[in-house]
Amino acid sequence: MRLITTIEIIFVILLAAAKLYDLDFMSYIARNNETSAILGFVIFLIVVDLCRKSLIYAYARKKNLTKNTKENFQFGINNISRFLIGLGAIVTIFAFFGIDFKSLITSLSIVAAAIAIITKEYINDFIIGLYFSFSRNIEIGDYVKIADIKGNILEISMLKIKILNDDDVLVIIPNSKVYNNDIVNYTKRDIRSLSIDFQIDITAIKNLDLFEHELIASLDSFKEYLEPNSFIVKIEEMKKDSIDIKFQYTLKALDQAVQKQIRKNTVRHVFNYISERRSLLSTPS
Repeated sequence: MRLITTIEIIFVILLAAAKLYDLDFMSYIARNNETSAILGFVIFLIVVDLCRKSLIYAYARKKNLTKNTKENFQFGINNISRFLIGLGAIVTIFAFFGIDFKSLITSLSIVAAAIAIITKEYINDFIIGLYFSFSRNIEIGDYVKIADIKGNILEISMLKIKILNDDDVLVIIPNSKVYNNDIVNYTKRDIRSLSIDFQIDITAIKNLDLFEHELIASLDSFKEYLEPNSFIVKIEEMKKDSIDIKFQYTLKALDQAVQKQIRKNTVRHVFNYISERRSLLSTPS
C-alpha cells in the first residue's frame, strides 16, 4: 500500500514538473483529445486516492485505531471516492470522443431525466449509504435486528449493508430496505448483556423456580465467563398450551465463541428437560 502511494506521489510530482518547465510531450498531450482525456483521468484518480488515504489515515490516527479496525467514517470516505471515480470515468469517456459533457447534458435533458428515473433506486440506496456511513445510529460491529434478520454489521457499502447472522451466514441488504425498516440496535445497550428466547410446553414445567435453577446450573462450566447473579428468567407471554420465556445473562467480556457455546448448551438443556418431562408424563403410575 505504501509503495502504491509513493508511486502516485512521484507521478504527480513528475507531471507538475513537466507542466512547469513546458516540456514538448505536454504540448503533444494537450493537442491530443484521447491522450489528454486518459491522462486527466489518471491524475484525477490519483488525487482522489491520495485524498482518501490521507483522510482515513488522519482519522485512524486521531481515534488511535489499529490497521485492521474499520469504522463508519472510513467506509463513508471510500464510498464517496468510488462515486467520484465513477463520475470521473463517465466524463473521461465523453472527453475521449471529443464530446462536451456539459453541452450534451443540457441538450439531452429529457434523456438525463429518464436516466435519473431509471436509476432512482440506486441513487436512493447511495444517498442512504452515505447517511449510514457517517451516522452513529448503526456502526461496524454492531449487533442489530433489521426486519427478521439478526446479526453483526460487517460492512456499509454504497448500495448494500452486509450482516453476518447468528448462523454465520452473510446477508446482504439494500440500504433502502434497511432505512425503511425498524432497526433494533442491541449494541447500544450493554453489549455484554445477552438473551435467549424460547417457547416451552406449559405441561413440561412443573416448577418455574426449579426450572430456572436447573437452567443456570447447566452453565456451571461457563462460570468464569459470566457475571455472577446476572441470570434472569422472564415469562414473556403465557398462551393456552405454551409459555414464551426469555433467559438473560451477562458476559464478563464479549466473546462470540463463548456466546455461541452458551446458546448451544442452553438450547440443548431445554430440549433435554422437555424430553425428560414428557417421558415422565407418559410413564404410567
